[in-house]
Amino acid sequence: MKNYYLTMLVLALFSATQIQAQFCAPTGFATASNLYFIYDTGTSDCMDRPTTVSVGASTFTQTSCGDELSVYELTSGAALADTSNIAVDFGFSICEYSGGTLSAEEFEMIFKTMMKVYPNPVTSGDNLNIKLGINTSVKVEIYNVTGKKMLSTDTSDLSSVSINVSNLENGIYIAQIITDITTITRKVIIMN
Repeated sequence: MKNYYLTMLVLALFSATQIQAQFCAPTGFATASNLYFIYDTGTSDCMDRPTTVSVGASTFTQTSCGDELSVYELTSGAALADTSNIAVDFGFSICEYSGGTLSAEEFEMIFKTMMKVYPNPVTSGDNLNIKLGINTSVKVEIYNVTGKKMLSTDTSDLSSVSINVSNLENGIYIAQIITDITTITRKVIIMN
């Protein structure tokens, strides 16, 4: 009987260790107000990841979740002063990340995942909005299908851009979004 209880205790401890281990992403980095965690494809479902995590007295809430990426935004507490060494409390375990360095491919993947172009199609209103997810310098150029540049705008240190497209005729356009990080091209439809 003692062996049975001992076996059950060992299995329970092993199971608890496995539950805790699932929340530590292999790669994580931070900005002052955001946390980014990169997972290997197919290793963690979004529903298994916590909706809030903490670093010290600061709380971060999940704003984006995909197969390979979870993004958390600061919702309470102070912005992070040291983003190179962080200990993140996932609720069941504390995961430490140091260095905070991502490869260019990882950073580009994060940026492309977070960037949103809306509304698309533009059916009412005069603005096309681009949410970048991080503060960066951005140049947006809009071309018609023949390649003629129709609009161009430059901004710096913004996380979103709103472009007035009221003087564009209905049709299909190409928006080229040029940042310090990467260049992304999106098809945009105007149907006012």
